[in-house]
Amino acid sequence: MTFIHYDEAKRAASDAVKDWVQNDPKVERALLVSDLFGKFRLVLWGLSDSVDESKQTLQPKLEGVCGHWWTGEILLASEAGEAHKSIWSTAWNQARLHSDEPRFGTLDRHRTRTAWFADADDPLWLTPDNGPPIIVFYSFKGGLGRSTTLASFAIQRARAGERVCVIDFDLDSPGIGCVLSADEKGLTSPWGVVDYLLERAQGDVPISDYHHTCVRVAGPGVITVFPAGTLDAEYADKLARVDLDEPPSAHASGLAHLLNDIRAAINPDWILLDARTGISEPAGQLLSGLAHLHVLLGTTSEQSWQGLKRVLDRLGRDRVVKNRPQSDILLVQAMVPPTAETAHRATEAFAERARQEFTEWYYAMEPEDPADDNFWDVRDLDSADAPHVPIALPYEPRLADFRDIAEIADYLCEREYAVIAERIGGHFEQEPQ
Repeated sequence: MTFIHYDEAKRAASDAVKDWVQNDPKVERALLVSDLFGKFRLVLWGLSDSVDESKQTLQPKLEGVCGHWWTGEILLASEAGEAHKSIWSTAWNQARLHSDEPRFGTLDRHRTRTAWFADADDPLWLTPDNGPPIIVFYSFKGGLGRSTTLASFAIQRARAGERVCVIDFDLDSPGIGCVLSADEKGLTSPWGVVDYLLERAQGDVPISDYHHTCVRVAGPGVITVFPAGTLDAEYADKLARVDLDEPPSAHASGLAHLLNDIRAAINPDWILLDARTGISEPAGQLLSGLAHLHVLLGTTSEQSWQGLKRVLDRLGRDRVVKNRPQSDILLVQAMVPPTAETAHRATEAFAERARQEFTEWYYAMEPEDPADDNFWDVRDLDSADAPHVPIALPYEPRLADFRDIAEIADYLCEREYAVIAERIGGHFEQEPQ
């Protein structure tokens, strides 16, 4: 017997159920559920008599294409008790509907990284009236200058006299808290984000215990920094006790409590979050839609684009399918080669790839009504400030080896870093009344 891999079974089961639904008008809805162990079962709505006909026609097909991944369960929602009817109704509302057949949906249950699959959220508040912009800095691969780009924006806004709050949410590999330390020796707050998440779950906490200020590069403004925490022998123990697979809505998470506490107690002009790389739990929370802008760094490498496509799907296409506007994105091409000819080839290749991937994974199709402007759509492909248009950030050796942020602070306010700051600021400029 041929071994069947999980993703092979999933694709085949989805195709089989979709084709069956399209050929059977008696089916109102069909939901293919993959449980925590990857096993499949099917829930049907709308069959007036019984599920026997479905079992006769569909059961052998699913057994053949799924093998040991098939539970053998085809359930009729109308025959379930009230409790199960409610469960299946909720499950349908959480499902991803097939683009070619809206009566068919799939739902995946997960053991970890649930934030990557929870229903998309919206920002915690409207900006600027109800609170400061929340901006996430993310790269799928490490070593692209994500934290440096965040520090650059923080310094520029602080030197313009504004109050900036920086949060290190790269909990597995903390960094920005030390980069923007309280002094040149690397002093940080003894407690940070991990401590807050652990302790806030027990009740109110003194928010001032979890941050320090970085004054030496801030000019007339203020940079308030929430480090991940002190990376000592106790850090891993505390991190292991923090539940990052929290409620279905990011608005009810420990992170949301932190952001709301910061808004109330510190009242900054900007909140900047340094994200964990990859498909991690912290990144999943930050890329759930609760931020107002997502600064994504990538390179021309295939590994980088494989990860960025997952993020574009999460912030773009997944929301469009549910008739929700995409989350805003600013794309940065990092580590551009320093020589002119190589840089030209790299930036052209990155820009073309970005156009392709955003078309497939982020932009909506052109609307039937030309006046409909609720989504970023393919009409925006020729706009100079559309999300897919990247800012090229050249590789700079001095940024790879510095002892103190003050040594490079002036450089981080110039050239391409100034362009990035201008583009970010442009997302939040108020139109004239």
